[in-house]
Amino acid sequence: MPNKVFSRIYYFFIGIIMSFCLAFDIPMHAIGPKVDLTGYELVWNDEFEGDSLDRTKWRGHGTDLDSDALVPIYGAENGHEAAYYSRECVNVKDGNLILSIRHSDGSEPAKPAGWYSASLDTDGIKDFTYGYFECRAKLAKAVAGNSAFWLNSRVAYDTSVPYQEGNEIDIMESMCYGNSHQGSVENNIHYFDSTGHKFLHARWVIVDGNPYEEFHTYGVKWDTSGYTFYVDGKECRNTDFGLASGPEYIVLSNYMRDFKTQSIVGDSADFVVDYVRVYQLAQ
Repeated sequence: MPNKVFSRIYYFFIGIIMSFCLAFDIPMHAIGPKVDLTGYELVWNDEFEGDSLDRTKWRGHGTDLDSDALVPIYGAENGHEAAYYSRECVNVKDGNLILSIRHSDGSEPAKPAGWYSASLDTDGIKDFTYGYFECRAKLAKAVAGNSAFWLNSRVAYDTSVPYQEGNEIDIMESMCYGNSHQGSVENNIHYFDSTGHKFLHARWVIVDGNPYEEFHTYGVKWDTSGYTFYVDGKECRNTDFGLASGPEYIVLSNYMRDFKTQSIVGDSADFVVDYVRVYQLAQ
């Protein structure tokens, strides 16, 4: 009994600390309880074995996986370079999915100057309502880049549909390489209704170690009570903001945002994903 009382007091104060940091955008570590998957079972996964992408599980998110044609993301303006999706930036090697950000100087006729990247999703192949979603990954070394693992819905941006039917759940976004918050990630929620865009940001969750050189896990448990986000299996926030109850598909993305300051380390800034796993309550 004393241990249970101590645990409750401990996690009560941990919750206060986490809420304070989130409210005032103070960098924080994942210090909450470990994820508990009691009663859950693995229902879907990709371990990225072999030497090619499993097309029965993934399609291009913007990226055309069936053509060498480039898909424009945005044009060159306001001091930044153009960006394109290219299937050349999707590779499976050594048990990992590699989504790359690369640069072209425009010297090759088929490759106009700008940034090249790729993203994937399971839209139209597999979607989920509730569960625990986790990926194990190394993040890209890209200034103004964004490596991300998230859930989305076909109705997420439709203002005529109640937000409960689906929204954007950003389990992990890595947008801080090269700035003062390098080594941290965000988890965000976005939805749209008749009054416009609503969002909740949790910025600067510090990943212990070096997330650009080491594998770490990023997850969310989504159920009827809300969302609980995790880094390396430890809780970093929970909320019922924008709580969805409709189907969502998985997205893995890596791209260069349209900021004036854009650069990568080496020839390729890689988002390296070891696995994606989905657990749901056993029936």
